[in-house]
Amino acid sequence: MRKMKRAVAGVLAAALMLSVAAGCSSTQSASTSSATNVYVGHSQGFGGEVTANVTVDESGKVVGLEVSAEDETPTVGGQAVEPMTKAILDAGGIDGVDGVTGATITSTAILNAVKDALTQAGVLDASSGEISYTAGTYTGEANGRAGVVTVNVTVSDKEILSIDVTENPDTAGISDRAVEQIPDSIIQSQSLGVDAVAGATMTSRGIINAVADALGKSGVDLDALRAVPVNYEPMATDDLTTNVVVVGGGMAGMISALAAAEKGADVILIDKMSFLGGNLLLAGGGLGTVGAETVDENDDLQRTLDYFKEVNETSERQPDYDFIEKMLPETGRAIDWLTNDFGLEHTSTDRGDYVRTNFGGNGAVFTDSLTKLLEKEGVTVLLNTKGEHILMEDGKAAGMEVSNRSGSYKIYADKVIVATGGASHDWDRMVEANPELETIDFYDEAAVSSTGDGFNMMEEIGAQMDVGPYIKSAYPDVSPVFAYTYANSPTQQNELVVNADGERVANESPYNQMYFNKQMLRQASSAYYAIFDESKMADYFLSDVQKLVERDDNTIVVKADTLEELAKKMDVDADTLRATFDHYQEMCKNGVDDAFGKDASHLIAYEDGPLYAVRVYPASWGTIGGCVTNDNFQVLNENGDVIDNLFAVGEMSTARLFGDYYFGGFSLGFYTAAGHIAAETAVAELGL
Repeated sequence: MRKMKRAVAGVLAAALMLSVAAGCSSTQSASTSSATNVYVGHSQGFGGEVTANVTVDESGKVVGLEVSAEDETPTVGGQAVEPMTKAILDAGGIDGVDGVTGATITSTAILNAVKDALTQAGVLDASSGEISYTAGTYTGEANGRAGVVTVNVTVSDKEILSIDVTENPDTAGISDRAVEQIPDSIIQSQSLGVDAVAGATMTSRGIINAVADALGKSGVDLDALRAVPVNYEPMATDDLTTNVVVVGGGMAGMISALAAAEKGADVILIDKMSFLGGNLLLAGGGLGTVGAETVDENDDLQRTLDYFKEVNETSERQPDYDFIEKMLPETGRAIDWLTNDFGLEHTSTDRGDYVRTNFGGNGAVFTDSLTKLLEKEGVTVLLNTKGEHILMEDGKAAGMEVSNRSGSYKIYADKVIVATGGASHDWDRMVEANPELETIDFYDEAAVSSTGDGFNMMEEIGAQMDVGPYIKSAYPDVSPVFAYTYANSPTQQNELVVNADGERVANESPYNQMYFNKQMLRQASSAYYAIFDESKMADYFLSDVQKLVERDDNTIVVKADTLEELAKKMDVDADTLRATFDHYQEMCKNGVDDAFGKDASHLIAYEDGPLYAVRVYPASWGTIGGCVTNDNFQVLNENGDVIDNLFAVGEMSTARLFGDYYFGGFSLGFYTAAGHIAAETAVAELGL
């Protein structure tokens, strides 16, 4: 299992961070004495927590150890888990234990988690216990998600007075909560032991580590600061009652809540993250558009439907075109509603085959606009609140059982709209639906909140489940250490891309790069490489490559003066790569791709000089599938009957909308339409 997520700049530095993937943990134990105690220690990996359950005997020796590193890359950091566990057990502690070569960052995270546990056990001294500073203002830096976070920290001789985050390259919307909350938490608690903000773990850790870097210059005992306990205010756990409860605050959930509230319903919107937006925060924010009166472009239904069919001509799974034909005009109606009823301004672009509409910029900007509208319409938003179970009475939905850090409670509601997103981070479910994940490395770029919560809740009550969850194909991506996004990641359209056998994969320059990404997923090779020469590399990319090539790491990029030397570094068969390369060069000279039909404008021959093999990974922007609904997004049971009072929108119910090929803009367009329709239907049934 080789799932990876987007990582970012700063992975090169010796912080406790590593590119993230799911599915790697290890348990190893030894015989224990009769007098033992178990302590749980924590440390931060690149995108998730490393946990160590440490058993110590009465002498303080480590006699049992369970390391959980579920968010570490199995093929990189995951390789450290078992040898580190064994080494610590053999040593009876962490003294003299070295990290695993090639997985230094994960090794350090494991050692720190064990150290945390041993500190709790009293085996190690946390600090001198003295907290004092040299008064002044200090600057600190640490790695966040997308680069270096910089802070200025002002202290007196006794306390932290202010923390100013001066540089934050991380994703707007997602990182904002961490920037707002982490400094305040540190100041209020006078502690570095504060919790990360849910959904913004890497930014949170970046800020905490940057503050530690700054405070270290003041002479304070950092271990003492980390050991100061943090007491958080309890969250309310009283049962609530409302007309409509919406579970999940992504695009579809926010639209559902907004539409229901506008029509007079009392609405509660919950999200387990500390912010709203979900995948919308990561998206370009464009909505596929048909039939909008407020759009001047040619958003014709038949033209767009023809495009859908053309895109899916070679799809093994076909969308429901009758449903799509009905839904496409609903995108325009929803766009008109947002424009006319709420005064949101938009721009529309003719993409050549369809029209895409943006409300004020990218997805983060749109999220901010919707969040303000929810507040204006009086929607009660409960963050850090997870939907656990759908409440059922006499076969009908009657609300949600939810939980927060203080406990669980019930929200009784006349109507329940589930918009919890896809199942990208439900690894077992993903592997079952996408067996290619057993052999490939891929980047899952979906929001970390997409853990299949709604899938579990629907199955629990006997809802009818459709296909999937299948991978929603994204653009192919380079190694996460480049810290690129979809907006600046270099294309491979003009390059030769080969698999782990040194053979060409497919047409590297189809109409949409998502098609090429899908071919990589279908082929399920253990590795893919784009071959570059310097003459065809953008300046920013060449600069980054030249910095990283010194690592000589074929999971990132390798360089060689000859093709044979390059093949050796790539770990592919040199003869096969030579034959593939020579054939490709010949096709470039002739201007005809006799293998995959690549357009002649992208057949550019390689020049003499050094060659670079850049590792390329198939990527995912979410999942396709979920539960079955009718055209009003009312959930159906296994007999095909409506489950009264229950709706599912967004990535929870997309199997009818997409085949093998997801293409940009139509998710958000459909989710907007679905949320609008579900809310209208729910409120109409309430008779408000």
